[in-house]
Amino acid sequence: MMRMGLLKIGLLWLAVVCSAVAVAYYSHLCRQTYGQLTAMQREANQLQVDYGRYLLEQSAWGSLQRVESMAVERLGMHMLQADEIVMVKQ
Repeated sequence: MMRMGLLKIGLLWLAVVCSAVAVAYYSHLCRQTYGQLTAMQREANQLQVDYGRYLLEQSAWGSLQRVESMAVERLGMHMLQADEIVMVKQ
């Protein structure tokens, strides 16, 4: 009878130790995963900032005023006067 009681206590002690190790292991995994999540969120925020800068730069490069000034400076283009306009009819 005494031997049976010691066996039960030993099994119970083993179950408690296994449970404690499992809790520690899963806590570690949770912290590790949370660290990865925060790193990915920081990266996502940085990508949002970069995308915003890209949109601003794209709108600056494609602005009508810039295109017009480049046409005048690099290609020698100018706005047509009324007497320079020719209508072509078929």
